[in-house]
Amino acid sequence: MTSLRPRRHPRRRTLLRALPLALGGAALAPALAACTDASVRLDAESNAIPEVDVDSIEEQPELAALVPAEIRERGELVNGAALNYAPGEFVGSGGGAVGYDMDILAAVGKVLGLTTRTESAVFAQIIPSIGSKYDVGISSFTINPERLEQVSMVSYFAAGMSYAVKTGNPYGITPPDLCGTRVAHQVGTYMDDVVVERDQECKDTGGQGIVDQPYVGNADAATAVAGGKADVLIGDSPVVAYAVDRSRGTLEEVGEIEDAALNGIVVAKDQPELAEAIRAAVQHLIDSGALRDILVAWGNENGMIETSEVDPKQ
Repeated sequence: MTSLRPRRHPRRRTLLRALPLALGGAALAPALAACTDASVRLDAESNAIPEVDVDSIEEQPELAALVPAEIRERGELVNGAALNYAPGEFVGSGGGAVGYDMDILAAVGKVLGLTTRTESAVFAQIIPSIGSKYDVGISSFTINPERLEQVSMVSYFAAGMSYAVKTGNPYGITPPDLCGTRVAHQVGTYMDDVVVERDQECKDTGGQGIVDQPYVGNADAATAVAGGKADVLIGDSPVVAYAVDRSRGTLEEVGEIEDAALNGIVVAKDQPELAEAIRAAVQHLIDSGALRDILVAWGNENGMIETSEVDPKQ
C-alpha cells in the first residue's frame, strides 16, 4: 500500500492531456477522437469496466433542496469532460463515457435527485464553458490557484505521481531513487520531464543515469515492467493504480505518492449554491462509504479524502 506525500514544489500535471491527438483512437467518431490508445486498449481487455452500483444510493431531500431552482426544475446536471484519461474518464466499448469520475458524477446526481449527462469536450475548453454550456466539469482537474481565479472547485479526490514494479520488486527499486534503472512511462506526459530531471540529479551526485523507456501508451509501459523489459513504471497515481489493479498480480506499487494534490469538480463562481450542494453530496458519499466503494472498484482507493471543501486552500 502506498501513501500520499504532499507536493514538494508546484507542478502542473498535464498527463494524458498533453498527448497529440494523432496518438489517439483515430477510428473513433470525431467527437471522441481525443480518446488515447491507452484508453482504448484498457477498455478492450476483459473486465476492463468494473460494475459499480449507484442505483442503491438514495436521494437526500435536504441536500437536493440546496440545488438552484433552474437545475432542480430541469432535473439534469450537465457535465463537460475530456474522455481521454483512463481510469478517470474515457470512452467505453458502447461509445459512452465511463470511469471513476463518471461513477462519482452519477452518485452525486443520485444524492441530489438529478440525472446526469456528460458531453465530450476538449480539456482546455471545459472551464471557459462552465456556467453556460456545462453546469459542472468533472474531468480530473487538479485544484490550483490559477483555476480558482476563474471557477469554484469542490474537492473529492487526491492524486499525484506514483511508481509500480514487477511483483516482488526483483530490482530493489526504492523511490524516489531511480538512478541506474530502466524507467517506463507514457510519452507526451509530464513524466518526460520527471525522467530528465531525475537523470540529471543522478549524474550531478555522481550516480548512474536513468535509461529512459518512453511508450506511446501507459498500457505498453506497464506491460514492459511486468515482462521485465523495464525496471519501474512511473505515472499519474490513478493511472498506475489502475494498471496494478488490472495486472493480474504481475505488478505492485512501491514508494509513496509524490506531488499529491486535490482534484476538484468545477462549478461557476456565480453558482455558490450549486457548489455547496455538490460539496454536501460528495461529503455524504464519503461518510456513507459510497465514494470508497466506487474508488475500490476502480483500484483507486488511495485517492480517498476525508473532507470535501469548496475552494480548499492550496
